[in-house]
Amino acid sequence: VLSGEPDSEPPGWEGTWPPPGAVPVPVDYDRLADTGFTYGPAFRGLRAAWRRGEEIFAEVRLPEERHGDDFDLHPALLDAALHAGLLEGADRVRLPFSWAGVTLHATGATALRVRLTPTGPDTMSLALADETGAPVATVASLTLRPVTPQQLLAQRRDTPLHHVEWLPFPGGAAGPAPSSTPPRADGVALLGPEGMGTSLPLVPGLSAFGSPAPAIVIAPFLSPSAGESPAEAARAATGEALRLVQEWFGDERFASSRLVLLTRGAVADLPESEVTDLARAPLWGLVRSAQSENPGRLVLADIDDDRASFAALLAALPSGEPQIVVRSGLARVPRLARTERAAGDRPPAFGGEGTVLITGGTGTLGGLVARHLAEAHGVRRLLLISRQGPDAAGVAELRADLAALGAEATVTACDAADREALATALAGVQLTGVVHTAGVLDDGVIASLTQERIDTVLRPKVDAAWNLHELTRGADLSAFVLFSSAAGLLGNAGQGSYAAANAFLDALAHHRRAAGLSGSSLAWGLWARASGMTSHLGEEEVRRLGRTGLLPLETDQGLALFDAAVADGRAALVPALLDTAGSRMRGEVPFLLRGLVRAPARRQADGETAGALQRRLEALSGTQRDRAFLDFVRGHVATVLGHATAASVDPERGFLDLGLDSLTALELRNRLNAATGCRLSPTLIFDHPTPAAVARHLQAELFPVPPQEDSADTSEAEFRRALASIPLARYREAGLVGTLLRLAESGAAATVPDETAAVDALDTMDVASLVRVALGDH
Repeated sequence: VLSGEPDSEPPGWEGTWPPPGAVPVPVDYDRLADTGFTYGPAFRGLRAAWRRGEEIFAEVRLPEERHGDDFDLHPALLDAALHAGLLEGADRVRLPFSWAGVTLHATGATALRVRLTPTGPDTMSLALADETGAPVATVASLTLRPVTPQQLLAQRRDTPLHHVEWLPFPGGAAGPAPSSTPPRADGVALLGPEGMGTSLPLVPGLSAFGSPAPAIVIAPFLSPSAGESPAEAARAATGEALRLVQEWFGDERFASSRLVLLTRGAVADLPESEVTDLARAPLWGLVRSAQSENPGRLVLADIDDDRASFAALLAALPSGEPQIVVRSGLARVPRLARTERAAGDRPPAFGGEGTVLITGGTGTLGGLVARHLAEAHGVRRLLLISRQGPDAAGVAELRADLAALGAEATVTACDAADREALATALAGVQLTGVVHTAGVLDDGVIASLTQERIDTVLRPKVDAAWNLHELTRGADLSAFVLFSSAAGLLGNAGQGSYAAANAFLDALAHHRRAAGLSGSSLAWGLWARASGMTSHLGEEEVRRLGRTGLLPLETDQGLALFDAAVADGRAALVPALLDTAGSRMRGEVPFLLRGLVRAPARRQADGETAGALQRRLEALSGTQRDRAFLDFVRGHVATVLGHATAASVDPERGFLDLGLDSLTALELRNRLNAATGCRLSPTLIFDHPTPAAVARHLQAELFPVPPQEDSADTSEAEFRRALASIPLARYREAGLVGTLLRLAESGAAATVPDETAAVDALDTMDVASLVRVALGDH
């Protein structure tokens, strides 16, 4: 309410300045910026500050370049008058909320003397005067509200918080793109007994297929899952999917086909959607990793009961999308989107009189969260459980830190995956919040995984989460936060088990929300601070994750994201720092990131199309082409190993000696596949164990040498080398073993040996003898 009637002007300020007894307070805008109060040059007007009891005095000055602005009282000057209240105890700061009794006595001031006087727990009066002491403005009552630095950091617009949106196919159509056509019936087959209401051929298993195999094989995972609980059923279903995928990759008949793993209700396509098949949710994480390791070979699909949905799926498969959800006949695909925060978001839901439980509470992330809850959210009672409990490293320091923050911490040795042990640990505890950070890693490419390795990773994530869900269902929880991982969404290569475990957590959060319970799954990116699960990562592993678009999060940024994500209210969010400029990414941008990452207009030289590469190499002479192939392979090897230049890669040194492992070997194979258009074997580096050998193999694939007539010019040495390079199995297949041995006999009248006996004899020879026989030197 504005009034034109002026109040009586208060008396001017007399006496010395600053007032007697006032103690100087350091002014440091850089320190304020570190705690979340970031001001630009026009607002850095605080020049000096003093404190006398509860009163605060300050001098503020408007930058000279702003003196021409047309304001009766410049807003930057008024704002700077309040900065003195931030200088001490920024963790307890209160920011302006409402004003009352504001009077302007003079206009045009460019410098002010300020007096802030508390009038209540959350109110103060404000007096402003010019440099002569003449009144400029007074505020009878300014009401303040408490804000933590973490909440300020969480409000930044550049906070890297994301979520998955399921969108219609690119172009905005309700169904597949116009160019997409349903696959021919003879190009699709179904595994198992369920016909899905179609006339598609049913095949009992992969071994029953002939050659050539159909272009698309659909494997339904729709029947009720076995197991006493969703956690047990999840382990069984994930193992079943693993065995199927391993068999698919191991059979060359399917090298040019795609396997579609089909579920029903295993993923949520809308924020309010329920996940009805929790047991099959981990399958999505596992297969996402398998897709990263073997691009173009697998598709994930989820349908509902609508009769039109399966037909819509068949129509969508030619799009090339690796993940498809169909609801009521409408096909959608996932894209990661930036999460915009509304201005009126509620603060994070922690605090109160109860206890907050943290699993993995003695680990690196668990300890960070515990300290953060005590410091930023006022949590006063914490129950920290872990396998080692009080015997874990750093527990005494953690307890001391929490006590200094005013929080009481109970540390208990408990395996949260053991339902009885967890129930005992929770007996008599009034819980108001749960944070599940526990987890283990056992990384390995899909081909190396086993049911036992899957169980090892799923147990502390999946079993523990389900136990927490069931045992706290009757508690009045304000927050139930699951620490998931972006690996479950991005499908990090070599992390199939871990991706599966985290996909279950994402689904469980949706499941709880649909039941009216609190639930948030945070699919974290990479934390810069090493934890028990990331301390093994070396520089190359971090660079490799960077090539997928993930960059490390600093601790303060991660904790701010924690606050922002829990306050947001969605069931599943992705707090991850992504290289959305694409500067670190090579080759094709993953489908999931195509809403954020724009492919560069000009591709890198190592990213040229397969056709352009072949045309470039075709124009070269024999020696030049040899060198170009070798440089091409060395360049890709240097990239996956993190070398600065291709020149550092010894072309004759074995890949294992160069530092490639099973994961980087797959990455190299995938890069070469994409660059050349070939479909190279996953065992490429074992079949051709040096960069020079791979270069020769690629040259033979792209520029095969046509058969030539025998030439009298062929030297005996060349002939012997060619003969020695042919595996014995090839001679057997061609029926030439007997002929070879006959030709190797001395004397024109030699008899032809019995081929069966010759094969048996060959089987008993050592390598040196076989070489001598092949070369006729026996």
